[in-house]
Amino acid sequence: MAQPVRISEISLYLRCPRLLYFQAMGRRVHPEVETPKNILMREVALSLSEIGPEEGEDLGEWLREALERALVEVPAIYRERINPHDLQAAAEEVAAWAAEVAPKIQVSLREINPSTVEVELRSDRLGLSGRVDRVVSRGAEDGSNHLRIPSILRVDLPPEAGVWRSDRLRLAGYSMLLEEELEARVDRGLVEYLRSGEVREVEIRPTDRRRVLRIRDRVRSIREGKLPDRPREAPCERCPVLESCETRQTLASKFF
Repeated sequence: MAQPVRISEISLYLRCPRLLYFQAMGRRVHPEVETPKNILMREVALSLSEIGPEEGEDLGEWLREALERALVEVPAIYRERINPHDLQAAAEEVAAWAAEVAPKIQVSLREINPSTVEVELRSDRLGLSGRVDRVVSRGAEDGSNHLRIPSILRVDLPPEAGVWRSDRLRLAGYSMLLEEELEARVDRGLVEYLRSGEVREVEIRPTDRRRVLRIRDRVRSIREGKLPDRPREAPCERCPVLESCETRQTLASKFF
């Protein structure tokens, strides 16, 4: 049985199909830019699932303590991928961010809790798998949890309205996987835009699901060695595989 396509591979494809190609060839490519600041923000945001009703009353202090824990834990989690000096420098920026967005996060807590973080999902039937950042439990009027929806964390700022197209498609993928796990319809998801402290809800449309499955098929083709075209809008600036990509482009032009 073929290895399932991970939702992170779909994210990478949406960023640039060439990135996915070079990852399949053995290059390490992360779907998002990993910086000490982004890593710290993500760790602090994930820890919000641990907040109880009483702890949320003094969210500013709670966020400061979460940042202190992250500073101790991140070097052990990421090891050689992060420089301790850069991490300390980023901590000041993250502390300022936490103080700025705390009021918005205070309001958003009711949308993302109770929740479970980093949930691994897989469907052999769909040929998809992935680790969703958060699975949020939505309660019924009687207080019972009757619905679970996926939530993803993004360090980017949100668009003026709605969510970014790539975020919508990631949510569609996770929704289909969660449906397989729960044997229940999942037609909504959340995007947590960390820089602004906003949580935006989005409806998962049939067109989103169809698009994910089409990209899944293209990912399989790229895995088999097919070099995809480089999109005109590809984010080549600071691309980790730009040199290799341009070399392949030059070689291809000589033969074709």
